[in-house]
Amino acid sequence: METVPKEEIEKRISRFQAQLVAGSLDGAFILQNADLFYFSGTIQTAVLFVPAKGDPILMVQKNHERAQLESSLNHVIAVKNKNRIPQVLNDFKFDQIAAAGLEMDVLPTNLYLWFQQTLPSCRWADISGIIRKLRMRKTDYEINQIEKATAILHTGLTQIKSVIREGMTELEIDGHLAMIARREGHMGTLRMRGWNQEMTYAHVLSGDSGSTVSLLNSPHGGTGNTPAMAQGAGFRRIKKNEPIGIDYGVAINGYVGDQFRTYVIGDLSDPLKKAYACARDILSLLTEKAQVGVRCAELYAAAVAKANEEGLGDFFMGYGAGQVKFIGHGIGLEIDEYPVISPHFDAVLEKNMVLALEPKFVFPQKGVVGLEDDYQVTSNGLRRLTRTDQDLIQI
Repeated sequence: METVPKEEIEKRISRFQAQLVAGSLDGAFILQNADLFYFSGTIQTAVLFVPAKGDPILMVQKNHERAQLESSLNHVIAVKNKNRIPQVLNDFKFDQIAAAGLEMDVLPTNLYLWFQQTLPSCRWADISGIIRKLRMRKTDYEINQIEKATAILHTGLTQIKSVIREGMTELEIDGHLAMIARREGHMGTLRMRGWNQEMTYAHVLSGDSGSTVSLLNSPHGGTGNTPAMAQGAGFRRIKKNEPIGIDYGVAINGYVGDQFRTYVIGDLSDPLKKAYACARDILSLLTEKAQVGVRCAELYAAAVAKANEEGLGDFFMGYGAGQVKFIGHGIGLEIDEYPVISPHFDAVLEKNMVLALEPKFVFPQKGVVGLEDDYQVTSNGLRRLTRTDQDLIQI
């Protein structure tokens, strides 16, 4: 198995420590899996303490042996339980922590209270925003991992064309996509940071399933096959001349690729073909306008203006209660990373951000059409990382 290079971890720690110093913090405690992996290279049950100055300490409850193999950190210490943490900090001369950071956007309340009670003289700060902004800009190593994921997406989205046939269920197509992804090396799960947001590796949404609103913060949701998940593929059978939207996600060594394509057995109606053409035009518009220094809100406004110009604004990125206020998002170790291409995200594009841009139209009782591709922000504009042709895929 591939492990994260030591120099990657060291650079990440160094950048994080500079932010801790700037925030007058003595250090930070990292517990959430994606952040833990980013800074240590392992997700074994542990608490990572990153001091503002000095070497980090990974305090491992389970499994210490694996953590030592997977992490390149110098100090990987076995602890029976978290109550040993104060003693380990004391042993490493970090016994005077006056101010420290926690991932307050994801940390359970009982753990937050435990830290308060265990280090009562410490002032606590939320360092979630710092971490998410650090993770926005990818290294060459990270971009390479994402490209490995997009290669698998291309394989799956290409091979599934020969599988789809009239009368099969969405779940059957979903199963074939899962087989391809796992066969090619998908790690088996996709991580999301948002509270109670969960993501399957694929949404297969045919006809009116594509217009079914779900809990997911997405323009489409699908029925799923149980209220316990309430999204994605269900038992609906594929029919001719209706859109089949496939949203496909794969993760390699933690890093996510995210892509959407529209299929049809036969042909789409003229209104749906018009909407698909508009989605493709919007994607072209975004790739032209997206340059280093351009504001995320400006890109969102341009996309909405184009949809309105074509008379399709009511169906852009969902409809009614299902309409969402973004047309793209960052990807990396999580599928909902910064930046967000929305009217409310106050940031500009920076070199080596990686974006998933996903202009889509959703029509009640008819379904979803559109496309999604992943891009690296470069000094010369966007570089597409996904490989699949951007035409409507007809079977």
